[in-house]
Amino acid sequence: MNKNISRSIINSKGEILFFGLQDFIKNIIENKYCFICGANPNLKKFNDEHIIPDWILKKYKLHSQKITLPNGTKINYGHYKVSCCQECNTELGKTYELPISKLLNKSYNDICDELKKNPSLFKLLFRWAALIYLKTHLKDNSFLLERDKSKKSGFIADNYYWQDMHHIHCIARSHYTKAKIDENVYGTVLILPALKIGNRENFDYVDSETAKSVLLQLNEFSIIVVLNDSSFSYIMFKEFIDKIEGSLSSFQLREILAHLNYININLKERPVYQSNIKSDGNYYITSIIPEDICLIEEAKRISSPGEFLKLYVNELIGNINNRETIINEIGEGKRNFLIDKEGQFINHGQI
Repeated sequence: MNKNISRSIINSKGEILFFGLQDFIKNIIENKYCFICGANPNLKKFNDEHIIPDWILKKYKLHSQKITLPNGTKINYGHYKVSCCQECNTELGKTYELPISKLLNKSYNDICDELKKNPSLFKLLFRWAALIYLKTHLKDNSFLLERDKSKKSGFIADNYYWQDMHHIHCIARSHYTKAKIDENVYGTVLILPALKIGNRENFDYVDSETAKSVLLQLNEFSIIVVLNDSSFSYIMFKEFIDKIEGSLSSFQLREILAHLNYININLKERPVYQSNIKSDGNYYITSIIPEDICLIEEAKRISSPGEFLKLYVNELIGNINNRETIINEIGEGKRNFLIDKEGQFINHGQI
């Protein structure tokens, strides 16, 4: 008999198979226990896990470069870390970073060939993106919302709806729990050609706390993942993805992310994800998929693709004439970078 779990479950080895929601919030979020095994930092040896994997930081010479946090604070990528126990840190390297780095150090075309030969790698990329996303937002629990400490505004993560992160946490630690994941749990995973600028190494990272999505550019390709849409966003945007005929600029990649975000947060019926312990004793992460994929009525929709895009490209637009006018036009949906008025792809380079 299937059972939907609301409490934490510990197996015969004493391992936490599943964190109930309240234990997830109390132990992982508030008390900063190991986000994989749940160990107490006072009882086990801990060390720091890079949020953006160290092999990426080395390849793109990012250790001394700065990432901008939601509150405007800049911090070196090399110091952008979250704690977990030493054992789990080692296991994360074996499970994710070794095979992922081997795959992503290939060229775009070779990556596509590898994915065709081994489609299960899409699932590994999905779980890897879930891990990076989780670490990013766990870290937000350590940074003040306002840099001015006198304002006593709390932390960036204080307003996060952690219930929505709970499922992503289950996915990110599924290697530890040996969870069997239903096919429909996996969301949108896109590998897209990216336009390389000059001779420099190109790195970009963007995510959306609201829409549960990640964009990661590594030189000549980009990975875009939506973590809780069961690929609905891709299905609804596929018409435009299919029009891509060249490598994508940073503006175009962020526009794709903006549209996927908009679709995901405005789905009329969402996939529902559940954790179950079945009669065979195994842990399953399953999904309930609605029959129809459509958006809520336009008048009730949240945000717009333009508003997401405005947020994402603001930092890319330098001090040019009419800067504010251009940014506002992007927000209003009057400026696009991906598809022209005739419905054709705006080609800035070749695949």
